[in-house]
Amino acid sequence: MPYDNNALVPLLVNSGFTLWLYRTTDTRAEAVAPDYFAPAAARLSSGDTMLLQAADALTLTTVRVGTEVASGLVVDTFAVPFRVNRSAAQFFSVRTLASAVAMTVLLAPLAGGYVAGGTLLAEASVVGPVAEVAFSISDAEGTTVRGPQTAVVSGGNASTTLSAPAAGTGYRLRVEAVGHPLLVDTSVPFSVGEPFALLDQGGFALLTQDDGRLLI
Repeated sequence: MPYDNNALVPLLVNSGFTLWLYRTTDTRAEAVAPDYFAPAAARLSSGDTMLLQAADALTLTTVRVGTEVASGLVVDTFAVPFRVNRSAAQFFSVRTLASAVAMTVLLAPLAGGYVAGGTLLAEASVVGPVAEVAFSISDAEGTTVRGPQTAVVSGGNASTTLSAPAAGTGYRLRVEAVGHPLLVDTSVPFSVGEPFALLDQGGFALLTQDDGRLLI
C-alpha cells in the first residue's frame, strides 16, 4: 500500500531533531524503497531518526536526502511480528484499626454446706459484650458431673441453680462465656456431704429413717 501520512507521528522534537514513528502493513523492503516517503519530504529532515514498524520488522533508521537510505539498526528482520514482553509488580498494604474491649467473668463466692441432691446456686458477674454464660460442676478428676447449664446475662450478672452432685470432695464450679471459650473462671474446691437422716421418737427410743433404734 502507498505511504500513509497519518501513520507518520513525531515522538520527540528537540533542537531541530525529530524522532519519528511510522507504522505500516507494508514490508520493510517496501517502506525503504525509493520515493516511498517522497510525499513526506516537507516533514522530514536529513538527520532525523525513524522508528519504522513494518509488517516483518522493526527498524531504527536515519533519514537521508536523495535516494540513499541508511541501513540503520534492524531490531527484527523476521516475519514474526515484533513483540515486547513486560511484567510489573504492584505492592499494597492493609492496615486494620481495632480497639480493645474489656471482657471478664467472675464467679461469686460459694455459700458452702451443700448436700447430695440439694441445690447449688451459681452466680457470676460479667463485664463486656457477653450475652450468655454456661455453669458446670466438675469432680476432683476434672470430669463434668453437672451442666453445662446456660444463663442469660442481665445487668452484668448471671445466675442459675444446679443440682448438687454425690457426696465427695474436690468439686469445682466453673463458668464460661458462651462464644468465648478462653473467658473462664473456676471456683476453689468444695465438698458435698451426705443428706441428713431423720429421727423419730417412738416410745422410749429414737428411730432412724430406716427404722433403726437408737437407745436414749
